[in-house]
Amino acid sequence: MSERTRPIPTRMTDPRSVEVVPLTAVPPTTPPVTAPNPTPTEPVNVARTPYRAPHPTTPRPVTTSIPILRADASGIAAVRAYEDAPSTSTIAVPVIDIAAYTRSVLDLTMRLAEVIFASGAGAEDATAAMHALTRAYGLRGTDANITHTIITLTHEDQSTHEAISRSRDVKYRTLNYAKLTATSELIADLIEEPTDVAEARKRLATIVSSKPQVPPLYRRFGWSLVGAGAAALIGGGPIVVLAAFVAAFVIDLLTTALDNRRVPLFYQTVVGGAIGPLFAAFVPLVDPTATPSLVVVATIIMLLAGVTTFGAVHDTLSGFYLTGTARLIEALLITGGLVAGVAGSSLLLARFGLDLRINADVSPTLGNLAIQLVAAVVIVVGFGLATQVPWRAVWVVSLLGAVAEAIYLGATNSGFGLVWSSGAAAMGAGLLAAVGARIVRTPPLVIIVCALVPLVPGLALFRGLLQMSDGDINGLLNLLTAGAIAVALAASAILAQLIVQYVWGPGRRLQRRFVGPLMALPVRLGRNPGPGTRI
Repeated sequence: MSERTRPIPTRMTDPRSVEVVPLTAVPPTTPPVTAPNPTPTEPVNVARTPYRAPHPTTPRPVTTSIPILRADASGIAAVRAYEDAPSTSTIAVPVIDIAAYTRSVLDLTMRLAEVIFASGAGAEDATAAMHALTRAYGLRGTDANITHTIITLTHEDQSTHEAISRSRDVKYRTLNYAKLTATSELIADLIEEPTDVAEARKRLATIVSSKPQVPPLYRRFGWSLVGAGAAALIGGGPIVVLAAFVAAFVIDLLTTALDNRRVPLFYQTVVGGAIGPLFAAFVPLVDPTATPSLVVVATIIMLLAGVTTFGAVHDTLSGFYLTGTARLIEALLITGGLVAGVAGSSLLLARFGLDLRINADVSPTLGNLAIQLVAAVVIVVGFGLATQVPWRAVWVVSLLGAVAEAIYLGATNSGFGLVWSSGAAAMGAGLLAAVGARIVRTPPLVIIVCALVPLVPGLALFRGLLQMSDGDINGLLNLLTAGAIAVALAASAILAQLIVQYVWGPGRRLQRRFVGPLMALPVRLGRNPGPGTRI
């Protein structure tokens, strides 16, 4: 007699299929007693516990099928409710397509991080946002990292140890604070109350595809205001201010045209640096008593305003050494192109007998405090217009710009030196930026960077360039002083934010392994923060 074989199921149960199993208590059963046994034994009652799957992706018996659950936060909430239910619960076992859900959340998270990183946020802010978003959507065991322009996000399933990885290359970065602020608010909303992934992607697409806050002509006018305000800040007269305004307008026009043709950034700054001396050569023809070198210094300040020194220092102090070093090299490359353009243009004009009669011994004093404060406000407003700062935050950045300039002037006239005076001004602006950011609902990064633009070391850089061109070794010291001022501005502002976020509340709520403060994300302040208390 042949042995009967057990029938093979016609289909295999996919552990990621969407099925539901009602949980009911199984009554105790009595095992059958075999008849041929001459010594009967007492029946043994074996109590069986209700079936409980350890993880939603574990294979389980199939009794019935339902349509697939939605791959959103509600589906994850259903899984968590089942996992947290007691063993005697009759909650149905919900199963969702975890892989598809994971891919959709990772894609949304990568897009959000890419937008804020490309708009001016640091590597730590983008990484912290990715960690917070994935945890808010129910994905545990996610690893995020940024290496210069590469954003990487990986999630590993804790039961199957299968990993899903995504990466993006942020090729172009521009300062767009309106887009940064809007995306930061969207990230905060999704962290507090995760919505459907498709709906969140629609909101992000609306932000990305929306019209600029101001047209390109107005942004170019903003850069011109930066040049004109810088000329007035260092003591230039009306002719010098007008020449700096026109020179800044032409510089932005040419550099934008070169950028649209994908010309490397180094050559763009070479062209921009060469424009300043050309316009400075015409100043003595109109006003022989004017100082043409102030036009060059003003254009240098205008070009240095967009340099990524602040981001480089922030990334380095936050532990992203490779990213910070790469951005620092980028800043040095831009500065080198600027120096090459200014020096080359000056030498060319000297060949034609146009001596600029450069005098770099100009330092701000308290004698014309009102003019310098107004000039600082003009610089901040122009920079805010060029970088599309939200309208509600313009008055705050203007006020903090004037306060930072006043602190700087007071410290320099008290004998603290350029570097320490710059650090003190940045510290004061950073502390006040925490209050201002909360009032106008804008990330602190936007307010701090705008407020510190009048303090960029354009004058020290120009002085060092002149001395180096004359063969004076002291020019190298002035160039190092300019670099020290730039680092002092960034490091002091970051330290101020770190102090605020530690003293005022749990400032690293969204972080797990980094050391710096969050500058571009809405951080809750207060020991017991409630809804609506974020920046």
